[in-house]
Amino acid sequence: MNFAEKIYLYFIILLTCSTIITVAGIYGFQQLEPAIDLLNSSNTQSLYYSEQMLTSISAKKDLNTFKKNLDLADKNITEPGEKEVIEKIAADYLPAFRGNKIAEEHTVNDIAELTRINRVAMEQSGVKAKKQEAIGIWIILFPSVFIWLVGIALLKRLDRTFIKPVQELNDVIFEYNKGNFMRRCPSVAATKELQNLYDGINKILDNK
Repeated sequence: MNFAEKIYLYFIILLTCSTIITVAGIYGFQQLEPAIDLLNSSNTQSLYYSEQMLTSISAKKDLNTFKKNLDLADKNITEPGEKEVIEKIAADYLPAFRGNKIAEEHTVNDIAELTRINRVAMEQSGVKAKKQEAIGIWIILFPSVFIWLVGIALLKRLDRTFIKPVQELNDVIFEYNKGNFMRRCPSVAATKELQNLYDGINKILDNK
């Protein structure tokens, strides 16, 4: 492996590492989805408990099932406003089962509110998760793209001002050692220092 190939290899390794880090970061943000699913699972359970309570009070008049699902909903509170609604349901459901129409109406409305809270929370968590994931991916992706662009620009500049001139000097000396005494360095170099070096080498070879 010659000098130029080693330089290119180092840059490839650098850019490859940058890409690996970016992919790993994106993968990490995508793992937010299971956490959102877990939260939605709690909301889904609360919706189920609400439906069971609504059925128990409206159709079956099953007090035990209602109380059981009310207790489960109380232990599954994840959203703001749920606790207050559940407390209102707890205060009204016994009179409702005893035939108090106003209490029954309040209980049904409160169960509907509990359902609404959880449905809204599920919708908002989904939207928020997608926004966070998209923002996170761009935050990770931007530095990687920047490193790639800077790396390519630096490599081109390095190739023009260092790698090719060194390779040119190597070729001139190699050809001279093979017996090609006519080979010379280019008349124009990329930098002043290289120009002085080229002119010096050419002058030495001309005096041989």
